[in-house]
Parts: sequence; C-alpha cells; structure tokens
Amino acid sequence: MSDGTSGSPSASTAAHEGAMAMPTTAPGAFNDADVAYAQGMIAHCTQLVEMSGLAPDRASNQEVKDLASRTMTDEEAEIAAARGWLRHWNRPESAAEGGMGGMDMGGDDGSDMKMAGSMSEADLEKLKTAEGVAFDRAFLKAMIEHRNGEIEMTRGVLGDGRNATVKQQAVMMAAMQEDEVQSLTRLLAKL
Repeated sequence: MSDGTSGSPSASTAAHEGAMAMPTTAPGAFNDADVAYAQGMIAHCTQLVEMSGLAPDRASNQEVKDLASRTMTDEEAEIAAARGWLRHWNRPESAAEGGMGGMDMGGDDGSDMKMAGSMSEADLEKLKTAEGVAFDRAFLKAMIEHRNGEIEMTRGVLGDGRNATVKQQAVMMAAMQEDEVQSLTRLLAKL
C-alpha cells in the first residue's frame, strides 16, 4: 500500500501521492466486506510500519532504507484513512473489538495464523534480528508477500464490497501494489 522502490520517479511519486490523498470518510452505503477491508488494512499497514521502522538501523542498502521511509509515511496515511472510514460508519477498528470475525490474525487454538501476506510473529522476530544484506533480502521478501496479500484483500472488497469510496480506493491500491511487487522483485534481484 505504498509506492514503488525504484524505476521511474513519476511512478513512485504518483503512487506516493495516491496513498496520501486517501479520503478519511466513505459516505454512502457500506457492508461487512467494506468494514473487514478497512479493519484488515489497519492490521496490515500497522505491521508494515513496524517492519519499516527496523530498516534505518538494520538495512545496508540505501534503496531499502528509502523504501522503508516512504512505506512508513504511506502506511500511516492509509491507517488514518481506514480509521476514518470506520469512525464514519461507527464500526470498531478491529474485528476482535466488534466480535464480527473478519480478518482476525489469531487462531482459536492459540496458533499463530496470519492474514494473507502478513508476517507471522516468528518471522517478524527473525526480521528484528537480521542485519545488513540479510535484513534487506528478508525485508523485501516480506514486502512482496505483504503487497500480494493486499492485492488479494483488494480483490475481495471489489467483489463483495458496497461502498463506492472504498472500491475506488481499492482499484487504485491494487494497481499500486502490482507495480510495487515488480519494483520490489527487481530490487531483490539486485541484492
């Protein structure tokens, strides 16, 4: 849910500006799919902010550091937008708060289930201990998985959602994520 890492500056800038321009209200009809998407965005984006916060001290590649910085900014804007939508709809920020099921990340048996593309706690702990090129590679691989998970979430709300604002943002986000996966894959291949 952020911008590309390398390649054309105009694509990177357009993606960054797109994330920053997300509306914080979503007037009109909505349904459980819209709510689950917004709640899932908060969970996904929060983990990306945490991952990106590790890069300044652990990454060795400047492009990875720059990506992490842009990602933090973009993900914080997306969290704000999703929280705004949920406030506008008078819905909780997480499925657990509202008892709606949705995109809960913990299994009923206490297992460490994860929503599509998010890191397990064990993988996140490994990332927290990695440094240098090992961090760069692990970070990029995790970002690719996150972006692919977000594309999957986006497709879900496009198929099942009702709110026009959310669907419009989902179309934009899917295109951005697909572009970013390509950029991340190219950067990973350079390391």
